[in-house]
Amino acid sequence: MLLVAVYAAAVEPPATSRYLNGHFHGNAKASETEVTGSALKPYDLDVYRGLTLVDSPEATEAIEKAVATDSRSATDREVSYRDGRIYYAFLTLKPIKGKNRYVFYLNQNLAGGDKIILIYMSGKADADKIKKMIKK
Repeated sequence: MLLVAVYAAAVEPPATSRYLNGHFHGNAKASETEVTGSALKPYDLDVYRGLTLVDSPEATEAIEKAVATDSRSATDREVSYRDGRIYYAFLTLKPIKGKNRYVFYLNQNLAGGDKIILIYMSGKADADKIKKMIKK
């Protein structure tokens, strides 16, 4: 029984995943992107899901809480705060079936902007390759 619980915890989707699976479908303030297949091969990724949300403080707060939850279970994390809020997070999550998993979050509202960006990626790419890709 304990082994089943440990396995379930290891493969549980990240808390942020609920916001990347059509949660904002039809919301004019949201832009959702999902890429799979051959377009990701140059990046050594299998899945890329992104959300850009403009001028949505309530949703931003909920997403930030999910990022904080994912941060606690991340195997590696880079998190930057402004005014006590998460401004930037790059999280490496536990791999599943040999696939590395990453969450990237940027709250531009805290730097004078009006949007947040949330991205989930999985594949063989290492963290350095993902960081270079994000910086482009």
